[in-house]
Amino acid sequence: MPPVKRKVKNPFESLATEEATPFIPVGNNGKRKVVKFERYPHISILNSSKLCRMLLGKRLFWTIKEDGECVTIWLKKHTAASKSTNVILMLQGKNYVKYDIIISSRNQEIASQDIQNRVRETDEYSKIVYMLSDNPMFRIVCEECRKGRSVTGIKTYNRDQLFMIDIYDTAQDNYLAYTAMYQQCYHYGIQTVKLYAETRHRTIKDLLKFKNHVLEYCDSQCEGKEKEEGMVCTTFDDEGQLLKAKVKLDIPEPKVRKIREGQVILPQIPESEIMGAISKVEADFGLTGQPKDDMPRIAAEVSKACKEHLYSSRGNLFQYYKIYLERMIKK
Repeated sequence: MPPVKRKVKNPFESLATEEATPFIPVGNNGKRKVVKFERYPHISILNSSKLCRMLLGKRLFWTIKEDGECVTIWLKKHTAASKSTNVILMLQGKNYVKYDIIISSRNQEIASQDIQNRVRETDEYSKIVYMLSDNPMFRIVCEECRKGRSVTGIKTYNRDQLFMIDIYDTAQDNYLAYTAMYQQCYHYGIQTVKLYAETRHRTIKDLLKFKNHVLEYCDSQCEGKEKEEGMVCTTFDDEGQLLKAKVKLDIPEPKVRKIREGQVILPQIPESEIMGAISKVEADFGLTGQPKDDMPRIAAEVSKACKEHLYSSRGNLFQYYKIYLERMIKK
């Protein structure tokens, strides 16, 4: 069965599609699921995106996007049917238990032999195996980058290497935040994707302005810096689920901090959504023509739509109620 991961929400509509989230093996609940291989969507089409609005008010971590193949490295208990020769022994109680070291890529639980060979030849691989032997509940998500010109030709790497992208903790059934992942990797001497900035935005306009800054930085070649392919934006939603997107993205400490305090300013609900809410009230309850009967239901339905689509409400809903009734009469 393929590995499992916690659902990753995509906050942006996709333009560039080569980046994607890998398989994450089964969590501590023991249930096996097949999870679709999702693309990181692109940040440049934001204005009308509901999921874009989910980023407002959140701490966003912007990391340099490395240009390679996304792989997951994890441990799976060895069985008689297993054909793997890439194993480690772990002491459990008084006995040693054999585990297979699995290298997955994209939708494949077992990556192609070429990818596996390249991963095992990197300096980071033995360190990751050491980390897994201490933390068998971890699922290590890396970018495998080949020596020479990168896949897109934008970057050049001086050796085959791995960059840590994420750590999924099956004991917690969630991903580690960037800071926690960085600390884990620091203790084992494993390189991570570099953190460029940490930001918080109250409006979509402010978020787009910073996106433009990110693109300018990625395109610059000052002081001998190579161009970057882009950056990945990461945060967690109100339920603790991971949100990821990219802006097509190097340093362990942020160069830029922009933390806006205050309440999030959401766009007003469109008039079409209000009329749709009134229509739904009519379909569910009927309209009596009496404001004291109809307006509480309409207000509740509009409030529900605002919460669902992350809009702020409009004042004077009564005028839309009157317009709707007039249209009914004309019909």
